Amino acid sequence: MSRKAIMKFLNNDKGVALITSLMFTVLSLVISMSLLYMVTSGIKVSAAMKRYKTVAEATYGGTEIITKDLLAKALSYGAGSTGTFAEYVSAQMGDLNPTFSSCFQQRLENSKKNWSAACSSVNGNPKSSPDVSFSLTPATGSPYTVYTKIVDTTEWRFVSFSSPASGGTPVLLNKVIPGNSDRAGGTGFDTKGGTVTQKKPDIPHYPYMYRIEIQGERQQNSNEKANISVQYAY
Repeated sequence: MSRKAIMKFLNNDKGVALITSLMFTVLSLVISMSLLYMVTSGIKVSAAMKRYKTVAEATYGGTEIITKDLLAKALSYGAGSTGTFAEYVSAQMGDLNPTFSSCFQQRLENSKKNWSAACSSVNGNPKSSPDVSFSLTPATGSPYTVYTKIVDTTEWRFVSFSSPASGGTPVLLNKVIPGNSDRAGGTGFDTKGGTVTQKKPDIPHYPYMYRIEIQGERQQNSNEKANISVQYAY
């Protein structure tokens, strides 16, 4: 090929406009797809946050029911109560119809060191063998299930003296109790398993203290859930 032909070929600018327009088209598509991805991702994040906020509010509502209502009524079970522990508490919880594990009463009334072997092997997942579970029905949408598990009950250990009724030398006692609050909801201390109507100034108050794990979950979608850890004293 002659030099003249080569120069003619190199100076030929036919098709440059087409290539330039194609490059701008590709660049526009990349920018458009990036913007579409950002908008779509933002919508997904917003929807996820909305779902989480909804289930978190349901879980907080279940926590209020558990700590301010259910546990107090469960602790009031004792002498004179009608029916079994589960029947007694269920009857006082109205339409919630909670279900209870066989370990719930034991974990409620005894320090962790005094739980049985079956009840002491507890993990922190409230959905795995929960102590209490019940449903909450929102104004719209499917119901939520609230799972609750007591994972620790505080042990109070103190030293006191027992004076024999017939006189003599007082006996030193090393006592271990889960708490001495008045479980009937009165003003006294439940020092011996019964109700004391008057507080004694020489008896310190040892509240029942629990560490509780709570999980709220949408019944139709187990991915919609929220977990709360609670330190509760009664």
